[in-house]
Amino acid sequence: MKIKSLLAQVALSGALLFAASAPALAQQYSKDQLQQTYMAYLQSEGYNPNITQAGNVRFRREGKFYIVYVDEKDPEYFRLVLSFSAEDKSAQARLRRLEGANLATTETKVVKAYIDSDGDPNFACEMFLIVPGDFKTHLGRLLRALDTAYDKYNRKVSETR
Repeated sequence: MKIKSLLAQVALSGALLFAASAPALAQQYSKDQLQQTYMAYLQSEGYNPNITQAGNVRFRREGKFYIVYVDEKDPEYFRLVLSFSAEDKSAQARLRRLEGANLATTETKVVKAYIDSDGDPNFACEMFLIVPGDFKTHLGRLLRALDTAYDKYNRKVSETR
């Protein structure tokens, strides 16, 4: 029994050591590789993406601009953002936007809606992926979630006028 117990402990220790080293074995992606991964898929879906000055990937869909943030230090992190500039920068308008963002975040899965330091609304979907290219599987649903959050936000802002 002692030998079986010892072998089980050795096997468990080996498995734990392998699991702990797994992140170190993950493939590294350059910023260019990530950009090309996002660009190629977006182009294949009929979007016309471009690379921003900051190195992120921007595309237009149904009159709105979206940005896929590119982070070569964490290539498994995927962040898709819809944002726009609000015309009315008054305190009352900012409060309405905050209420709209709060409702959109509360009632929409995955989306974080917030007001940035300039007072403009932002809608973000974030997730961790096993492989950066896995975003393809989720992009359609993420875009629909952003649409839902945007609609809820707009309804709330309109109601509070």
